[in-house]
Amino acid sequence: MGLGKKQQFTGMVKKQVVNKGSKSEHEAVVLDTGDGHPVKLRIMGNNPFSDPALDKLVGMRVTFNGVAGSGVHQIFIEKESDITVLGPAGRPAQPPKP
Repeated sequence: MGLGKKQQFTGMVKKQVVNKGSKSEHEAVVLDTGDGHPVKLRIMGNNPFSDPALDKLVGMRVTFNGVAGSGVHQIFIEKESDITVLGPAGRPAQPPKP
């Protein structure tokens, strides 16, 4: 199985259960880009089941360059420093005050 090409991803970092119903079912850090299909995040060389570097990003909006695995429903990030935090979860727009 080969890897896809490096591309830019932007979205909200969340935690959710992945691999439901399998022996590898666990709560993982995922990126929700808003398309309805959150994808598991993984920093190369870090623990695939528990990564404190990703845990601290939960609830944040981020952008980074990563590789979406061909045939694997996860995004590989080369190193933690490749991730840019854009801010906390977006708030609904407020109408202008008179």
